[in-house]
Amino acid sequence: MEEQNYTMIPLPGEEDMKQHPSNYPQLGEGEPVQVDDEKMTDDDILNLWESLRITTQTEVPPLEPAIMVDDVGILTRRDIHGIKAKQKQGKTSVLKVILAALLLGVMFRLKSCLKDPKIFWLDTEQQPTDVKQILMDVSQMTNLPDSYIDEHVHLYPLRSRTYKTLLRELTVNVNKHRPDVVFIDGVVEFVQSFNDEIMSHDLIKSLKNLANDCNCSIINVLHENKSSDDENMRGHLGTMLSQAAGTVIQCVKSIRGVITAQNSEARHAPMPSWSVMFDSEGHIVDADEQRRIDEQLKSQNRQERVHAQKEARELERKNAAAQIVRNNGGKITREELKNQLMAKLNLGDSTVQDIIRYSLESVLKSVDGMICLADSEGQ
Repeated sequence: MEEQNYTMIPLPGEEDMKQHPSNYPQLGEGEPVQVDDEKMTDDDILNLWESLRITTQTEVPPLEPAIMVDDVGILTRRDIHGIKAKQKQGKTSVLKVILAALLLGVMFRLKSCLKDPKIFWLDTEQQPTDVKQILMDVSQMTNLPDSYIDEHVHLYPLRSRTYKTLLRELTVNVNKHRPDVVFIDGVVEFVQSFNDEIMSHDLIKSLKNLANDCNCSIINVLHENKSSDDENMRGHLGTMLSQAAGTVIQCVKSIRGVITAQNSEARHAPMPSWSVMFDSEGHIVDADEQRRIDEQLKSQNRQERVHAQKEARELERKNAAAQIVRNNGGKITREELKNQLMAKLNLGDSTVQDIIRYSLESVLKSVDGMICLADSEGQ
């Protein structure tokens, strides 16, 4: 069915209303006028553009990110966004972390900018059993009561719905319930073909208008092209979504199973990359934190190895110094000990002086200007 486009224009002057009465329905004082775009007069257009004009004094609403990653805001309201990935690359896991952060306030490196959020999640691909698992996983991650999750998340399995009605159904529900964030996994089901240029254009335009009119963030999930070296989202729909989106997040899974969410396109500051993984019990955990713990443990082990090697080397050198003193009848001048240690260990003057110094603190002692064995070594 062909969509009818309407534009809200400022209330015209009385003279214009008299000249074009058919264009203006009965209005209350000060109400904008809804006009069929194809029937707009020149004056309608002039009034419209004047109302849209921005000057240096125009007050415009600030950007309102839904999520912060470190200090960077992403997924702003009144805008559409994209999440892309090859198949089975962890996009649903990334979405679950974002949802958990919105509900709990913070999850790993993600922090919510919304208080008491209302969230829509539309799944157009999976069976209801798999869709419900989303809530179960988020419940495990957040430990929030089921009643709180059900109050704030409207989760819909829409696999049975078709592209012919999905957009209208979404528009009706978003206008009615006014969610803060809408996840559409996957948006490809809203068009007959992702390569249909007209349908793709109309869908993206409609989603942008819906996000703006209802002050929400609409996050669209779309697969990348199947070719391993092509990271673009599929078809004309993917191209238009990429161009229109405020943020596009790419999900990539490593051979070891680490799922990284990284910035692909951004209209403003790019999102810092962040990663998640599954632990031995199959739970989503912060891979960045796990990596930090692993690195800290490796550093600690490395320092312990270096310290142990240093102690072993010092003990070996102290024993060499003590053996030289024994070989010389139990006492020797410092100069002679230095010379013999340099020859035996093939070390320089300053290093040997250090060996003598710390040997005098344990295995050797100085008596009447001579180097002797410590009491424990002489027994």
